[in-house]
Amino acid sequence: MAQNSSPLGEAGRGASWDDFVEEYTSDVERAEEEDLQLHLQELKELSEHPLNINTASVEDLLQLPFLSEAQIEQIHAYIYLHGQMQTLAELRLVPLIDEATRRRLSLFVYAQPEQQEEKKSLFSRLRHDFSTRLDIPLYYRVGQQQEKGYRGDPLYHRIRYQLGNSKHFQAGLRVEKDAGERFYDSYGAYAMLHDVGILDKAIVGDFRIGFGEGLVLGGSIWNSKSTPPLKTQGGIRPMTGMDETNFLRGAAVTLSLSKHLKLSAFGSYRKRDATLTSEGEVQTLRTDGYHRTASEWERRRNVGSTVLGGNLAWYSKGFHLGTTGYWQKFSRPLNPGSQQYRAIYPKGNAFGAVGVNYGYTRYRLSFAGEAAYSSAADGFATINRASWSISRRYTLSAVQRFYAYQYYSFYASSLAENSNAQNESGVLVHLQAEPLAGLQVTAYFDFFHHPWPRYRMTHSSTGQELFVQGSYALSARHTLLARYQLKRKENGDRMEPHHRIKLGWTCESAGRWRFQTTGFYHNVLGFNGFLLSQNARCVLQKLNLTLSGQLAYFNTDDYLSRIYLQSPALYSSVSSASYSGHGMLCILTCRWQSKNRRWMLEGRYSLLRYFDRDEQGTALQRILSPWKNDLSFQTRIKL
Repeated sequence: MAQNSSPLGEAGRGASWDDFVEEYTSDVERAEEEDLQLHLQELKELSEHPLNINTASVEDLLQLPFLSEAQIEQIHAYIYLHGQMQTLAELRLVPLIDEATRRRLSLFVYAQPEQQEEKKSLFSRLRHDFSTRLDIPLYYRVGQQQEKGYRGDPLYHRIRYQLGNSKHFQAGLRVEKDAGERFYDSYGAYAMLHDVGILDKAIVGDFRIGFGEGLVLGGSIWNSKSTPPLKTQGGIRPMTGMDETNFLRGAAVTLSLSKHLKLSAFGSYRKRDATLTSEGEVQTLRTDGYHRTASEWERRRNVGSTVLGGNLAWYSKGFHLGTTGYWQKFSRPLNPGSQQYRAIYPKGNAFGAVGVNYGYTRYRLSFAGEAAYSSAADGFATINRASWSISRRYTLSAVQRFYAYQYYSFYASSLAENSNAQNESGVLVHLQAEPLAGLQVTAYFDFFHHPWPRYRMTHSSTGQELFVQGSYALSARHTLLARYQLKRKENGDRMEPHHRIKLGWTCESAGRWRFQTTGFYHNVLGFNGFLLSQNARCVLQKLNLTLSGQLAYFNTDDYLSRIYLQSPALYSSVSSASYSGHGMLCILTCRWQSKNRRWMLEGRYSLLRYFDRDEQGTALQRILSPWKNDLSFQTRIKL
């Protein structure tokens, strides 16, 4: 591979992985963190096995969430008209690729003429990638001091191993023990073949899957309102993260029947955690993955789930059309209970869903959608989106969604205010603009309606969300950011208007130092909260060290005015949490990487101190101290 294909995006490639993570995840909230962790791990795999932009297919480039279908089409049009790219600098000549997108692309692609690419056999140049992480809390929780509390030690530990090459073969193994658990009770493995004759992709073991717009099966794209809305889901993928819930276990295959036609099929069987009723029926499918106490252990893997399904997709001249469906059966019947908000949850043993997706992309315009039906309660859902790239500097998008309260798919993942694509209708309008050189503007407005009463509600409800963010580069080293977000959403039969403001200044010094000062303000129903944060990062190239730190001070009137904060994390991880009350936070991280990039050692120390309380947390998670200190260590070996 050419020299410019280095998997880590250092200054020579225009961006760094740390900067990308910080920018891309700046809007994450705690509720989204698990999905984002998995999504980020998949992106890290792509950055370490970059694509040759001259040979990358539409499906390959669709894996990059910041690329639209129109941008992908123009990249391919440029290569068709002008020949293969010699360097990534040629991306400046592609009409819809702005500077920010070009910098991000430099992490995931390289340019090399196809005839110079080294031909690889199925198992040539296999590489080993081993990593392990250990988290050590420097305190005790109440659950570790009670006889009926946590059954295991307070340490968190995980191991991940991968074997393969970037072209045809990949395999992996993962093992995890959560804090408070006695055993390593989360584990998984997979093996994948890719691009072998008619076989586009085949996976045995744990995998994720997503087709169309995600209404039926949507487990391969992470959605955020602040990014350009949606894109076609990416097919089947191996499960490389540590999530204990959002995956299937069995086998999946995608066949390229012709240049324009692909057929996918999959089958899965796995045990799920569930809370049972006294009659042995499933009241709630658990998703937290914790097995620390005797009661949590009783919920462990007590219901079996069988899933069969497939997809048929056709692509031609900018058009795409597909159909997706699955059938699922549980070993125990589902009985969610009689509460009003749970009355629309699925009941019974067997369920299914089927959908048709469609779309067209041509130059600056693209539109797509999906219509789906579920057998749970004869429900219907549809989503449609359109995007117009007015110029390199302006992109306008809109998304319409309608998810009937009778509709339910266990594997749906699509744009929604709720966590599920159910009981919601809405319209989102999104603008991404660069009105002046160096000024990046993102704005969206979302209107949503829930016809069936949600949790803590006795009637239907509505809400609106307005988001405006501007980022201005004063110079090559200094950037200012300002954001305002207003969300009006009914909760507990009353309207709660949330006003959030974020102001930030970033200073970079020749790729070595990076300082970021950020202020947050949150107002809801007259309750106020603010947080001030100072981040710093230093790269000592001669020592191969990267040092990062964060110091934050927060003061909020109550939990309602809490503030979410993104913090420095270990490599390929995300750390975000909400803070309420009065206190301070301090985080220090250190990363050493050998010159040949085969060894990586990391350490992280975090301190949380409350000034308005003598203890923190609730129930078994309670800590009988205002102090909370944690240590984390991670080792990675690549051979």
